[in-house]
Amino acid sequence: MEILRVENLTKTYGRGEAKVRALDNVSFTVNKGEFVAIIGPSGSGKSTLLHILGGVDRPTSGKVFLEGTDIYQLDETKLAIFR
Repeated sequence: MEILRVENLTKTYGRGEAKVRALDNVSFTVNKGEFVAIIGPSGSGKSTLLHILGGVDRPTSGKVFLEGTDIYQLDETKLAIFR
């Protein structure tokens, strides 16, 4: 059973030539009972990914589904409860 699905997640900071892509088209699923580790070098987007998965920051594009619900389609009250 799928509990988390991330589709084409992108997070961009800045504009123009100062634009930085912290996440670039990230997709994965996590099924019930699986353990996941987020690893990588400094600056690779680990914290950005966790902030987006936790509802603290919004992606530039892409979707995050928790038990089939797109968390960024929730209204602000429900998103706050989710957090």
